[in-house]
Amino acid sequence: MDISNIARVRKGMASHLANNYVIMADVLSRLPVKTLSRFNSVCKLWYRMIHSNLGFQALHYSRSRRNPRLLLRLGDFDYHPHGHLGHRYVYNFISTDTEGNNVGLIQIKVHEPVKLILPGCFGLLVLATDTRIHVCNPSTRRLLALPDSRSKMAGFGVGFLSSMREHKIVRLIPRRSRLYLECSVFTLVPGGESFSWRVLNDHCPYFVDQYSLPAFANETIYWKIDRQQALHRQNDFIVSFNVRYEKFQTITHPTDWIPITHPDWRSRIQNSTQLVELLGNLCMVETLPLSHIAVWKLADPRNSMWAKLCMIDLSRTHLIFVGELQCVKDGDMIFNSDTNTLLYYDVRKKTFRKKTLPYSVEDLTMYCESLASLTR
Repeated sequence: MDISNIARVRKGMASHLANNYVIMADVLSRLPVKTLSRFNSVCKLWYRMIHSNLGFQALHYSRSRRNPRLLLRLGDFDYHPHGHLGHRYVYNFISTDTEGNNVGLIQIKVHEPVKLILPGCFGLLVLATDTRIHVCNPSTRRLLALPDSRSKMAGFGVGFLSSMREHKIVRLIPRRSRLYLECSVFTLVPGGESFSWRVLNDHCPYFVDQYSLPAFANETIYWKIDRQQALHRQNDFIVSFNVRYEKFQTITHPTDWIPITHPDWRSRIQNSTQLVELLGNLCMVETLPLSHIAVWKLADPRNSMWAKLCMIDLSRTHLIFVGELQCVKDGDMIFNSDTNTLLYYDVRKKTFRKKTLPYSVEDLTMYCESLASLTR
């Protein structure tokens, strides 16, 4: 066989292998993480694809976003005074699909009681104790404790830069007798060498509401401003942090949603507001008991322009079944509640349906499966 024929055969084999790789990646990206973890020893090609190929991991995540998972806490923590490596507090969770069908059990062990768990951000959950932040991938059951702050935190959040394939965890700590909030950032990069917080020169302009969860959308973390501080500001309602440029900004209320027309907007009992990411946008959910739910979308962050997405009539629904809006799946808005019932609202038909589970759905967190690595 002459040299030209050999080159032609090699080119054909390379093309065949490339086509097979694309097909293989397409098939494997449709499988759950638990199934993929069983393929580690099949061959080196599969192992590298699943664990090291960021393009494959992004493809897998883009498909898993279509089927979000719910993480429900089963009761309070279990206390083990002599726990391994000082992990005295053990939390048990159950993972389900959006219809409440069981997927698996997840156990998290930490040194201190967990104060807050943020909704999943591109596959990772972030949970905080008084002085420490932990990052968890519930799909791989991996947990990473970030360096201790040695100070009580006044707020935290998490964002993701898809172009850089990196998570940024933001921590807010009060300094100088609570005169300002120091902001520090931890950048989590697969295989990154740095393992420390960076303190920024830019301070958070407001104390944030520690009773409300932040939301992440369009490369920006959003917090509600602390209600006591908001008493001194007529319209400022949200403080945001852009994770790409690492800059703060304030955002006002919707133009027809101001204290004059909503005199009870600061009351947690008479008016409840929530920030949540829905289909890639920041949304504000306003709940007026026995009346309605209004869902607003932040259409223009720079100019604080809001658009009303929908109004949900609550007159025929008992308030005990209406908790916080968790996600949108196949046209249904899914709410948790103070009971063991999930509430679904069909936006097109404007109808409710309920799904009763064998456990409480009050402490519920939403996430999507991911192969994101937490190795240092």
